[in-house]
Amino acid sequence: MSEKLRLEYVTDSTPAEAEAFLRLGGPYLAEIDPENATDHQRFLQSILRRQGEPDRWLTLFRARDQVVGFAHFKIDRDDRPGSGYILEFYVVPERRRQRLGKRYLSMMMATMKAAGYRMVWLASHPAAESFWRACGFCETGEFERNQRVMTRSLVAKNNNRPGKGR
Repeated sequence: MSEKLRLEYVTDSTPAEAEAFLRLGGPYLAEIDPENATDHQRFLQSILRRQGEPDRWLTLFRARDQVVGFAHFKIDRDDRPGSGYILEFYVVPERRRQRLGKRYLSMMMATMKAAGYRMVWLASHPAAESFWRACGFCETGEFERNQRVMTRSLVAKNNNRPGKGR
């Protein structure tokens, strides 16, 4: 039996969740941006401050009542209007390669699809590109913040071709 997973939303009215995000955010940013360690807390606080904005979510990933990661995502109104944009996605190192990231991504994408997104995109850190490819994301040939832009459709492909029997 697979372990039960939950997404928990972080807002200004959930101080315990905000604290858990800040605790995980330091190691996450140290992993992806070790040169700018002095700016990490300011960046994490800016993410928390923006959670009151419409169409923006910060979620914690919880497994066996332990916080094992987080995601920050929003509706893109600028570069790809109406698309989902994954800004940050992190699973603690000791829980990687256990299919948790894929399962949480599936839960997030269900949320995005229910909100009307047709596509989701992200700028991938080089170390995470193989994860995103394994989750069905494709490279666009574009770069943002020196990272590859990757996309994935949220619209189910129609397998019923004309002339084909059931």
